[in-house]
Amino acid sequence: MTNKRLVLIGSGGAAFREYALRAISRKADVVLVSDAPPRWEAAYCADSLLVDLSDHESVLAAVRGVPADGLLTYDERYVELTARLTAELGFRGPGVDAVRAVKDKSAFRALQQESGLAPIRFGVAETPEQAREVLRSVGLPAVFKPRALGGSAGVAMVTTDDEVDAAFEVATSARVGVVRSRYDGVLIEEYVDGPEISVDSVTFGGVTTPLVVAEKQTGLAPYFEEIGHVVPAPDALAPPEVHDLVRRAHALAGLDDVVTHTEVRLGPDGPRIIELNARLGGDLIPYLGLLAHGVDLASAAADIALGVVPAVDRRDLGSAAVRFLYPATDVRLNGVALPAALAERPELDSFAVLGTAGAELLLPPRGYLSRLAVVVVTGGSREAALDAALEISSGVEVDADELAVAGTAR
Repeated sequence: MTNKRLVLIGSGGAAFREYALRAISRKADVVLVSDAPPRWEAAYCADSLLVDLSDHESVLAAVRGVPADGLLTYDERYVELTARLTAELGFRGPGVDAVRAVKDKSAFRALQQESGLAPIRFGVAETPEQAREVLRSVGLPAVFKPRALGGSAGVAMVTTDDEVDAAFEVATSARVGVVRSRYDGVLIEEYVDGPEISVDSVTFGGVTTPLVVAEKQTGLAPYFEEIGHVVPAPDALAPPEVHDLVRRAHALAGLDDVVTHTEVRLGPDGPRIIELNARLGGDLIPYLGLLAHGVDLASAAADIALGVVPAVDRRDLGSAAVRFLYPATDVRLNGVALPAALAERPELDSFAVLGTAGAELLLPPRGYLSRLAVVVVTGGSREAALDAALEISSGVEVDADELAVAGTAR
């Protein structure tokens, strides 16, 4: 334990966030504020508070009573809450207006349009009829998405007018667990055709340093489920103009004193920002950065919250990849197992079962992030890491019963 105390709002699941909480706990004594009792988190926390995280005043009262040196979240659901608390309690962190500007995807699109910073044609619709009107200026193909929801939930490509009603319903009804978009309306924007990457950056004292660039793999079209990532992305996908765009986007939003996750597509007219998120990247991407570059983004986030200059050094340690296993159709899961021979592969860093026995795993648009398991590997090159991830994930044994699909939207 250390002499400093850091309040953490929310914790997430162990498979995706244990590496982060472990790193944060090495920087400070962690006081976890959550709406559920600690389980796996207990090993990394000095104390915990059980609070309804949907009640701002209750959280404020609870945190105000904690002698602490900083406040932090890496959970997408609580970035706005944490920004408000940070301002109210005088801690270091991103400003409320800046966080709100990127949390509401349409607000950030408006900033881009006003400034001319790699703008994307967009509009917001409250009805399918309004969506068709927006498409007159946006054009086809287009992407329909909730204004504020993570995990690519409710995001779908539309290529014809016949698909508008279904895509609008998908975006408005999408949930991640029980969480829906904080902002009403459907964001409709032009589709940027090209490979997609993500850039995790450290912003401190007005200086933004891009550190981890991951190549993204998506599937289940016309939806955009993320099925894998590899670090580092090829140099061709991370030219200097991408880094410059990321820095300028942070300045445009007013983001400072935070670790961020920016999603970028390299389109025919140059790089375009798909999303800018005021929190640590998800899908284990920061962990891939640790394996491939020795960059500890979770520790950097803790340092920033504590007012300490974060480390921004990186090395070339090889490549790392993560791959998520999805069922081929909607299923009721009985079990998932990794054969012993695959568990002994030297490239395998970790394997975790994500689906629980008896759970119904539904593919988009009926469900999102319906993952069976996750495989993390390392390799001497991008190709070696990707090959190992595919080979190991292909050998995972899945026992599941196919479900009848009724009432599909698309």
